[in-house]
Amino acid sequence: MTPHRRRRASVVAVIAAVAMLATACQIDVAATTLHVVQAQEDGFLQNGDEPYVAVIQWRVIPGEAGSTQVSFLGNLAELGSGMDDGDSATIPASMGAASFGGVQVSSIQQVAQGILPELVGTVMVVMESDLTSWGSINGLMNDVEAALDDELQAQIEPLTILDLTNPAIVADALSTAAANVEAAVTPGIFDQILLWLGSLGNPDDLIGVGFTVWIAAGGTLGQFIEASLPAALPANAAGGVWHDDLDPKTATLRISGDGAVYDIDIVATNAPPS
Repeated sequence: MTPHRRRRASVVAVIAAVAMLATACQIDVAATTLHVVQAQEDGFLQNGDEPYVAVIQWRVIPGEAGSTQVSFLGNLAELGSGMDDGDSATIPASMGAASFGGVQVSSIQQVAQGILPELVGTVMVVMESDLTSWGSINGLMNDVEAALDDELQAQIEPLTILDLTNPAIVADALSTAAANVEAAVTPGIFDQILLWLGSLGNPDDLIGVGFTVWIAAGGTLGQFIEASLPAALPANAAGGVWHDDLDPKTATLRISGDGAVYDIDIVATNAPPS
C-alpha cells in the first residue's frame, strides 16, 4: 500500500472510530404553567385552590447497572391563593425546571457497539395545599425520590436494545414504575392519621402524578422509536425522542383527582450534540 493510501486508510479508520463514540447533549424539561380546569375547593365555605407541584428529575441508561440518578428539586410553595376554574399560575423554574447535562445520545451504529441511548425525565406530584407543614411534605417527597430510584433500577436498567425498539415495552415499564411511585406518595392508614393530626385535621390533598420521558436516540433509531412511543404512553405522561430535531417540544398533561382537574404545561429543549 502506498503512503498516500495508508494515510487515507488511517483517516477513514479514525472517522469510523469517532462515529462509534456516544455523543452527548443538554436536555432541559420544565413544568411551566398550571391551569385550574376544575377547582377542588369551590364550595360555599371554600375559597379556591392553592396548588403546587413537586418535581423529581431522573435519568438512567438501560443495560447499565447503577446508572440511575434521581433528585427531588424541592423549593415548594403555593402557586396561588384562592385559584378558581379558569385561573392559571406560573410554576417557578426553581420548583419545576429540570436540567440534564451530558446526556448520552446513541445511533444504530453506536448501539451495535453496546452504547445505548440514555433516558431522562421528570415525575410531577401535583398537590393542593391545606395545613400540612412543608417539612412533612418534603419528607414525603424524599421517600418518593427513594421509591423512584428503586423503580428505575428495577424497571428501566434491565431493558435491552430490543426492548427500546418496542415502545410498548418501554411504556409499560415506565407506567409500572410511575404507578408504584404514586403508591409511595399515598400514605398508609397509620401515616394518614399522623398526617391528619399534624395538619390540624386538614392535610394537603394529592391530586395526581404525571411524568415525562425522553429517549436520547439519534438518526434512524430515534425516528423509529419516535414513530410510536408517544402514542404508547399513558394519559398522564408526555415525552418522545431526541434525534436530529432540536426544536422545543411542548405538551400539556391533565392531572385529576380528589375533586380537582389541573392542566400542566411542559416545555422541553436541548442543545446540539457535542
